[in-house]
Amino acid sequence: MKLFVRTNKFIGLLLLLFILVAVNCSPKKSPTKSKIRIVSLVPSATEIIYALGQESLLVGNTIYCDFPDGAKNIYKVGDFSNPSLERILYRKPTLVIATLPEQKLIVEELKKHNIPIYISRPKSVDSIFAEILRIGTLTGASGRAESLVATLKTRLREIVMKNPNLIDSPRVYIEISGNPLMSVGNLSYLNEIISLAGGKNIFSDIDREYFIVSPEEIIVRNPDIIIALYPQISKSAIKRRLGWDKITAIQRNQIYTELNPDYFFRPGPRFIYAVEDLANIIYNVWTKKPRP
Repeated sequence: MKLFVRTNKFIGLLLLLFILVAVNCSPKKSPTKSKIRIVSLVPSATEIIYALGQESLLVGNTIYCDFPDGAKNIYKVGDFSNPSLERILYRKPTLVIATLPEQKLIVEELKKHNIPIYISRPKSVDSIFAEILRIGTLTGASGRAESLVATLKTRLREIVMKNPNLIDSPRVYIEISGNPLMSVGNLSYLNEIISLAGGKNIFSDIDREYFIVSPEEIIVRNPDIIIALYPQISKSAIKRRLGWDKITAIQRNQIYTELNPDYFFRPGPRFIYAVEDLANIIYNVWTKKPRP
């Protein structure tokens, strides 16, 4: 009887030893890839990520990342100019999207923490397309990015083809600040948007992106169309400016203060609306004809 009990115990020990060896020798599962965690400090980049359907990768953005509505609910790391390093690090990002020169300080701090950074700074329509493709690659959505770019290029061609063949393109003045007066030169992609819409930037000869201008210079350059892209500005206020009654745009009441600034200032997918809106103004107002 004792021999039987001991034999059973011995067999039980052998079975236990076999199970332990089998477990330890079995091939281990390869570790799952860590999820991409993106903090976007650039509203246009945030919009691109949403347009590509990759918003689940966003773990943080700024208070100015407000489109689409879902972007408002993402954890906020601060404003555009002064995002919080502490709040960014708290989200444990594997990638931060930033822009220069506005965010130079935070970029330098992030480099000290060895966090990968993608610098967003499109300066032309083609570079907007390139950025969409690049973010598509970074987020694993290359196919969607290529499709989006193809759609935008098609829409852009359609807008350009509908532009009237004017002998003289209307002179367009874009005002991005009223105090001081600021406009855009030929190094801004807004200069290209004006051209694509069928107009001519009155400051296309200035090799700068954005700069301060004098009221007298606007009078001399005599725009046919005035576009003001900032809050709390009205047509009546522009009309009351000293000496501006000589400007063609004032005389013909071609002043526009209600366009969406985000279409113009955010170099993302919605830039197409900026081209379209401006093209509509040039076509409908300048030629006095409905769009085909």
